[in-house]
Amino acid sequence: GVFEKKINLKDAISEISNTKEKITAQLIVSGATQKAKRTRAISILNSIFGFSIGLKSEFGRNILDCFVETKDIKKELLNLVKILGAGGLIFVPMDKKSEFAEELEKFLIENGIKVKAFLKPDKKTFEDFKSGNLDALIGMVTTRSPLVRGIDLPARIRYAIFGGVPKFVVRIKIEEFHPTKWLMLLNNLQQAIKEEYKKEYQLLVANLIKIKTLNTEQLEAVRKALAENKNLEGFLEFVRKVALSGLEFFKKILKDEDILKAIRESPTISFSEREGEYSFLIPDSIAYIQASGRTSRLYIGGVTKGLSVVIIDEKKAFNSLKKDLSYFEDIEWKNLKEIDLKKVIEEIDEDRKKVLLSLEDKLRVEETKIALKTRLFIVESPTKVKTIARFFGKPAKKRYEGLIVNEVFGANSLLIITSSKGHITDLSEEEGFFGVEVKETFIPYNEPIRKCAVCGKEIEENEKECACGSKKFTDSKPRIEVLREIASLVDEVIIGTDPDSEGERIAFDLCLLLKPFNKNIKRARFHEVTKKEIHRVLENLEDFDLNLVKAQLVRRIEDRWIGFSISPVLWMVFKNKRLSAGRVQTPVLGWVVERTKKLKEKEELISLKLENGLQLQFRAKKGTYQKISKEGFVEIKKVKTFKEEISPLPPFTTDTFISALTSLLKIDAGEAMQIAQKLFESGLITYHRTPSTTVSSAGISIAKEYIFSNFGEELFKARKWETEGAHECIRPTKAIDSQKLRNLIGLKILRFPVPFTEREMRAYDLIFKRFIASQMKPSKVEKIKFKILAGGQEKEFEFVNKVLEEGFSKIFKLQEKNILALKEGKTKILESKKKTVPVFYPFTYSEIVSMMKEKGIGRPSTYAKILEILKRRKYVKEVKKSMLVSTVLGRKVFEFSQQNFSKYLHEQTTKKLEEDMDSVETGKKKFEEVLREIFVQVKEIIKNNLEKGVEYPNLSLVRF
Repeated sequence: GVFEKKINLKDAISEISNTKEKITAQLIVSGATQKAKRTRAISILNSIFGFSIGLKSEFGRNILDCFVETKDIKKELLNLVKILGAGGLIFVPMDKKSEFAEELEKFLIENGIKVKAFLKPDKKTFEDFKSGNLDALIGMVTTRSPLVRGIDLPARIRYAIFGGVPKFVVRIKIEEFHPTKWLMLLNNLQQAIKEEYKKEYQLLVANLIKIKTLNTEQLEAVRKALAENKNLEGFLEFVRKVALSGLEFFKKILKDEDILKAIRESPTISFSEREGEYSFLIPDSIAYIQASGRTSRLYIGGVTKGLSVVIIDEKKAFNSLKKDLSYFEDIEWKNLKEIDLKKVIEEIDEDRKKVLLSLEDKLRVEETKIALKTRLFIVESPTKVKTIARFFGKPAKKRYEGLIVNEVFGANSLLIITSSKGHITDLSEEEGFFGVEVKETFIPYNEPIRKCAVCGKEIEENEKECACGSKKFTDSKPRIEVLREIASLVDEVIIGTDPDSEGERIAFDLCLLLKPFNKNIKRARFHEVTKKEIHRVLENLEDFDLNLVKAQLVRRIEDRWIGFSISPVLWMVFKNKRLSAGRVQTPVLGWVVERTKKLKEKEELISLKLENGLQLQFRAKKGTYQKISKEGFVEIKKVKTFKEEISPLPPFTTDTFISALTSLLKIDAGEAMQIAQKLFESGLITYHRTPSTTVSSAGISIAKEYIFSNFGEELFKARKWETEGAHECIRPTKAIDSQKLRNLIGLKILRFPVPFTEREMRAYDLIFKRFIASQMKPSKVEKIKFKILAGGQEKEFEFVNKVLEEGFSKIFKLQEKNILALKEGKTKILESKKKTVPVFYPFTYSEIVSMMKEKGIGRPSTYAKILEILKRRKYVKEVKKSMLVSTVLGRKVFEFSQQNFSKYLHEQTTKKLEEDMDSVETGKKKFEEVLREIFVQVKEIIKNNLEKGVEYPNLSLVRF
């Protein structure tokens, strides 16, 4: 039974633990397949040795990617081989078929080139090329080609030539139905799809993603059923229906003249029509990366330089290839005729000489870039670890006492990547004055932080139970010990926590903890988790910013001192040790309390449908509806039609993002920030805790690329939206909209460490559209403005009547009224209804966060946290969707705090403190000066409380 299985599992774990202790040797396993990863034997070895199988990485590319245009591919190819010499790979696109490869072989041999087609694995041909008996090999450019995936000869392979753009043909035919190829085609066609077909397009994409794992046998069965018009059963019947709906969709859109025009005019869609049959050319970007990658390989001197030349046979296909590659590689294409080819060849050959010397162990040390340098790279979260590790290939994973590390090879080092899992220390509750030694200066005492063993949340002071209900806590001491052990074994420690004051504090804590074990510790700051950015920061490491650290220390010490000085009073009065007060949480609680008091006030929400077709809704005092019903008409006055230019909103900051997303998804602020965190750590958006709307030049380039491609250059208008500070707005890291993202994930062109939910996709869509709109021209509209007199009440209305000239409204649709003519005078009411509603609604998360930003209390990193604390303390509760009201306890605590501590917890006091912290962050004010002011206030609070009989621990260190 289950009990016996548990006993057996415990025995097995105990035996593994005992076996580990006896291991004194290292085991190195090398193989050519990943299939072993799923076997029981490998699982047992993983448990014993604490590792997982990794893949050999491509180590980055050191390739000059070039193109050349010609009318004669064969002659151009012959000319290139003669110039470049031996050591080449020649690739033929799949649309030209293997016959063209054989034609090339014959043509080149006739012209004195020693070459052979390598269309299937052939040991003799391989050895002839390796030994120099052959100048070049010819193969097909597909991920299944032996020339693309099976050759690693850094000393021999110097260049790759593509006899045409890497691509294949997709035909809309039953007998060629293939889910993955159709997905690739739909991905190519996306920008040509009209709004009326969008939902159908999205459904087809979603269904094709569900069925793309079909094996060959299943695919043939479906094709046969389609050809014979027969039904199938179960999953295969679903596949058959998806295929039929796909065929119908393609037929429909390819009869639409607007779509055909868009396809013909598109710079990236290649298609042809013959006797009603449509064929499309789809670029094979993955095959290009793998094939060209044969020219640039890792050796002890670094990564060899390679040359890749694409002979363009189809301009649109080449444009499409460049676009697809931009989603996962940063390639700068060069025209072959504009480069110094002689110099490039010299650099390539110099590297090959070094490879040969290294094979003979004759390469001088100063000529090597890799000298077994090891680097421990610490970030905050496991998700970020996975994202970064994937930039360097498939990582090998190891487990050190519960801490998982990913090992990968960079271009010049072995990177050991792991996470601190957030804060690793916090102020002591026992030492000093509430965790701080107070003398001429202020010295914080830190200790390992406590976290819930079940959900991983940090446990606050005096809490005996986590919000999830668990009473099992762990501290970070074992994690610290493991990090110290690894740090002592590496050449360098790099700390890459978040680029704000909180991230700097975590980084500095880690630095202090690891410094005795490794003196070489550096800081890496990145505002986006992308391959380009990570490579950049690893080459440009920085020192720690002590001003940021001090600002965060002020924030934490102030929070601790105020909390520990006021909270005991609340515990005594309310007999509840879960209560707390704070400089930010108390004013925010006050807003909710005051709004809750006003909820009983009611008014009427009146909806009218008029004889002229106009539908209006407005609020009015009680009794207005009765008067309107009695009159039976409204009077329209002061009608004015005018033109106006509407500008887009700036990109998101933390507060505007929380406001928008909580309103859109009806979620709380904490959930909104969790979604943003996941998008950031997966590399899709820039850092999400930011007060700035500033757009970098890289951001403007992303917007420009997308707008030019999808709407035309006339709608692009670059804006920097500059604000003070080094931060940037929240924006996408690539020119990929949410539908394209779905397509690329479905095709496995883009892979992420964690799957995305529909909510996360909608959040990304919101960020993307807001950012792109911010870089588009204003929209010119016709507005209509008028007043109505109804039931003795005068109400004013203003609408966008119609869009006259598109701008950002192309991506953010404006609601148009389309009122043809509106005459002044009395108009009969056809329909009317009334609803009694509150004059004031409860605050939403978005409104509270906006108020915090507007009033200058709280910071991007604390907005969500403050609201979470208020909910956890049961001061406020959520009603309906994302609305907050105060509880009886919340009202009483606030009123008590106002009566006794308003001087210290007032909005203005909090705002001044936030400004002081900003001054510490910028170096304008000393942190000791700010803490001294706070200390005086805290002493005053405690002295007054002691007189009322409140008890405090550890006060002997301070005079009162």
